[in-house]
Amino acid sequence: MDSLARADDPTPAVVPGHREAPTRTDPVAAAMSEVVGGPLGDHAGGHPWWGPARVLAGATALTLAAGMLSKTACVPTGWGNRDQPFTELCWTDLAGTSVDAGTPPRVATWAQRVAEWLPGAGTVATTAVLAVVLAALALLATALLVRVDARRPWAAAGWALGPVLLVHWLSWELVAAVGVAVLLWGWTSGRAWLAGVGAGVGAAFALPVAVAFLGVVAVGGRWRNRVDALLAAAAAYVVVTLPGRATAETPDIGSVWFLLGRTGAGASAATRTTVQVLVVALAAGAAWWLVRRAGRPTPLTAARAGLILVVAALVVAPSAPPETALLVLPLAAIAVRRWRDLLVWQALHLVSWVLTGWYVGQALVPTVADDSRAYWLAVALRVVGLLWLVVAVLRDADASGDEDPVEVGRGETDPDLDVLADARDPRP
Repeated sequence: MDSLARADDPTPAVVPGHREAPTRTDPVAAAMSEVVGGPLGDHAGGHPWWGPARVLAGATALTLAAGMLSKTACVPTGWGNRDQPFTELCWTDLAGTSVDAGTPPRVATWAQRVAEWLPGAGTVATTAVLAVVLAALALLATALLVRVDARRPWAAAGWALGPVLLVHWLSWELVAAVGVAVLLWGWTSGRAWLAGVGAGVGAAFALPVAVAFLGVVAVGGRWRNRVDALLAAAAAYVVVTLPGRATAETPDIGSVWFLLGRTGAGASAATRTTVQVLVVALAAGAAWWLVRRAGRPTPLTAARAGLILVVAALVVAPSAPPETALLVLPLAAIAVRRWRDLLVWQALHLVSWVLTGWYVGQALVPTVADDSRAYWLAVALRVVGLLWLVVAVLRDADASGDEDPVEVGRGETDPDLDVLADARDPRP
């Protein structure tokens, strides 16, 4: 059973201790590989230098460059026109344009002021400097995600090549997403304190990361590891938010609560809190079933548990601008086995993103005055996309369990999972 797939498992068998080849196990990857010669052959040999870490680092760089190009429509005006950033889908937190009223912690404002001291003047120059910093963090996230699951390093391609990363990485939510990557790598490699630091910093920029933290650390590890991670997360959160926390969130763009308010069926703060607790509790029950179904702690199970909980938090969050999809991406890249499911979620999200931008920028007003149906559709598509991911991971867990042979959270560090060392292949 360790090396053979169940009869009803649609995923081809993978011999424990060997790397998965995506073009052999994923139909979408296999079809896409036809452009470069088809799926990996039985006698193919690995390249001594072009390992997964280097290939995916290059892919991430290309994705980030394409994301920069997608914002060029706003560069001539320096993001100065009122509605243009939204109608042309080139808004960015770094330039002071955002679809919601929330603000990141004050340390982000400090970083922006430091960037203003560097050569160059104006919003464009400041945004470019901050983009360099965020690009470095995105590359770090790639390096970590490659090492989360020694048997599936190519799973990090879901992050490196994700359309969500392309369109949203110029935002402070990227810091939170990198925190999620640190959380995953730290916990699965036995570095509980580092996992906590990543979660604490991520939660300071986007609070739903705290819910993902609970899901990840529930898989594997000892209670002492969990306490260490929790203390490190609390300390990191306090340090980052001590100079000033993000503004209190009220129902805003992207949330179902804002939609209900627009329809006249708004809910009180107490009602919102009650519903949020119930939804997260239901997600925790689903994550518990998934962990029990897996039978043993593995990187795949940890990512799945974190994904289910963060999706629940985002579905009922008081504010959920499109950029919050970045929080889901690193977890989904590891947790979701099929590219088809990743692409369906991101396709739904991108349509939601476009509709949200046009709604905020009033691009639909000339033809659909005072009509919020486009925004309703945007919220519905966002929620359906997130739920698609949850159904995908629960379906896969029910069909095949978790056959990943790499157990996690036991406190032992794997020398092949050293992010500071030169990238190299794990032992076969």
